[in-house]
Amino acid sequence: MDFYTQISDYYNYIFPLNKAQLPFVKSSTSNENSLLDIGCGTGGLAISLSDVFEEVVAIDPNEKMLEIAQADTDNTNIEFIVGGMLDIDMLFHDKTFDTILCFGNTVVHLQNLDEIGLFFKKVKNILKPEGKFLFQIINYDNVLDNNLTGLPTIENDDIRFVRNYSLTESKLIEFETILTLKETSESIINSVHLYPLRKQKAMAALKKAGFSNIQIYSNFKKDTYNQGSMPLVFECE
Repeated sequence: MDFYTQISDYYNYIFPLNKAQLPFVKSSTSNENSLLDIGCGTGGLAISLSDVFEEVVAIDPNEKMLEIAQADTDNTNIEFIVGGMLDIDMLFHDKTFDTILCFGNTVVHLQNLDEIGLFFKKVKNILKPEGKFLFQIINYDNVLDNNLTGLPTIENDDIRFVRNYSLTESKLIEFETILTLKETSESIINSVHLYPLRKQKAMAALKKAGFSNIQIYSNFKKDTYNQGSMPLVFECE
C-alpha cells in the first residue's frame, strides 16, 4: 500500500493546518478569483481558501487523501483532482490561475533540478499575468551546511512522527519516517528520496522559468530569510 494511503487517516494529526498560511496567501494575492493548490494532501488549506477565492482547484496524486478532503467540505466552488506536479500542463491546458500554491516541502519530491525547472516552467505557463506562485520547502542550505540528520519529531496525544535525514551517494536525501500510533502502538515506516534544493539553485531555476520578482522568507509570517531557519518560503511573479 502507498505510504500516503497508509497514513491518510492520521494525516491531519501529523500535519494540522498551519494557521499562518492563510494570512500569508491573502497578503500575497491581489486578485482572489482563482487558485490552484498543488499537493493539497487532505485539503485543509484549500478548503479554508475556498471561503476567500471565487474558484479553488486542489490536486494531489493520492486518491485517498482527496476522498478525505472532499468529505470535509460542501463548498461548491472547490474541485479536487487526482494529479501530480508534472501533470499540470495536461490537466489545465486551457486554463490559467491568479494564484498557484505548492506548500509542504512538495517540490523536492521531484528527483533532480531538471524536473524542478520543468515544473516551474509549467507553473509559469498556467499562471495569469501578474499572478503569484507561492511555494515552501525545507531550507536545505541549513540542512546540508550543518549536516542535520533530521527534522524535529512531531508528537501529540495521537501520534509520534520521527523524521530522519541521510545523504546518499547520489547526493539525494533519504528521508525516513516512523509514524507510531499511540492507541495501538503500531508503527508505519517509510523511506523516500528527496532532492535537496538549495536557495540559489531554486532562484536560478525560477528565473529561467520566467519569474522576475522573487521574494524569499524564513516563514509564512514573511520574516526576512536567514540561513538558520528551517522553512524556506517563496513568493514569485
